[in-house]
Amino acid sequence: MTDTSTQPTTDADQPTEQQTHQRDGAQTAAKSNAISGFDPRSNEIHRYLAWGALAVCSLVAVLALFQFYGSVTSTIELWVDPKFQPPIRAAFNLAVLLTSLIGISLLVRELK
Repeated sequence: MTDTSTQPTTDADQPTEQQTHQRDGAQTAAKSNAISGFDPRSNEIHRYLAWGALAVCSLVAVLALFQFYGSVTSTIELWVDPKFQPPIRAAFNLAVLLTSLIGISLLVRELK
């Protein structure tokens, strides 16, 4: 014979009405999201927002780079004697090229 001992249940063991209502509400929301295919807690939305922000920041950075390049060129024309301008421009262009190549190599390495 098996002896089944039953312990009296207390109010602490049973879920409250509020907990039951919250659980039912969460289940209903999960079912409606499964039907519609949209989960507001999904990381997909955050990923798309991050990609959009990256695109905007990249565009602003490219525009700022062109403005900076033009400003440096104007500064070289203003401050450097005309006979020394070609070597200074060449040095600046070389520095920009090397920096770009380093950035490209880092990005290619990251994408592999």
